[in-house]
Amino acid sequence: MATKGGLSDLLNDVVTKYILFHLEGPPRVEEQDDKIDHVDLSEGLVRVIEKIPNLNEEILAIDGSSRSFVFSQGLVSVSSVSVISSSKGIIGMFPSFNPNMSLGLNEPFIAIATPFNGPERIEDFLLHPAISRTSIDGTNFHGDFSRLETELRFSLETECLEKVRQSPLVLIDGPLMPRFLYLNKKVADKLLEKRNSLLQKNFLGVVKRVNNSTVLLNSLRYEDSRKLSLKYGVNPYSFSNDEAFLIHLMNKNFKPPFKPIVVGPLLRNERGREIISNYVVIPFHPFLAKFSVLRTESLTNELNPEIILSMPISKDGIPVPLAFADKVAKEVSNAVFSLLIQELISRGVQSSFYSRLEGMGT
Repeated sequence: MATKGGLSDLLNDVVTKYILFHLEGPPRVEEQDDKIDHVDLSEGLVRVIEKIPNLNEEILAIDGSSRSFVFSQGLVSVSSVSVISSSKGIIGMFPSFNPNMSLGLNEPFIAIATPFNGPERIEDFLLHPAISRTSIDGTNFHGDFSRLETELRFSLETECLEKVRQSPLVLIDGPLMPRFLYLNKKVADKLLEKRNSLLQKNFLGVVKRVNNSTVLLNSLRYEDSRKLSLKYGVNPYSFSNDEAFLIHLMNKNFKPPFKPIVVGPLLRNERGREIISNYVVIPFHPFLAKFSVLRTESLTNELNPEIILSMPISKDGIPVPLAFADKVAKEVSNAVFSLLIQELISRGVQSSFYSRLEGMGT
């Protein structure tokens, strides 16, 4: 996406004027039904990783970030995405103030939601591709920033996959095929259809927040659960989430020096593809009972989950390339967000009381 005159000029002129044109009334939330597909998972297995694999190939990591601002007249969201190399550092980002660092994606990175639902106006036909007021299903965005941010960020991350398909290994933040609980089913289907068309065997999803996940617990049938209880002395049904269960399993069955363990594989079908999931429990230190619990997802058994152990782990317990991608994406979205919001406010758009109290961003 070419930004003639630079990103700063784009935000200060074209985008700002368009947003000012459309912020005519308070946002309106439209509730929509969600649907969760059945997940069919196989038996989970526990194995200790005695030897950390040595990976000499370049690893790329992709992560996105979103921020929203609620004006008294409407909602504006900004998203970004970055690609980081384990050996070369920053490969690119989108959007970018430096054209040489831009990934050149063709997806909008700014979205606006207003209660206006009238006919299209000339300003809409002249709209710069950097900004959108319509969802992927063709309907106007509404004032739910969680849904808006999710669609905007996921679209950028998916578009980014096209740029890195030739890389030996690509880490993706989150599941390969997420289940969107807060999106309209038609929107979710279109987002996942595009993602499904780009997925390859060299992509590895890394889910870093499993303290609210019950994928593993739900996968254990009664017989599997009983066998696990007898062998490891832990009952999966006694825990509310996967992370708590795995940390207790680690503490009860292993002593210092701790070694990483892998629990899996777990199998499920998503849109005609078999997704293979594994949990990796990583000690922060061999003699310290503090662990990071991650879930990996891939399309092939050949991509071993312990491959993430070949990378340094950040203080937050995730592979450093992914942590760096997260940091860069957040800094980019924050810079674009700050410049855009300051320009809008300077032109007379009033922030809501909610926005002044809370900052929203992922």
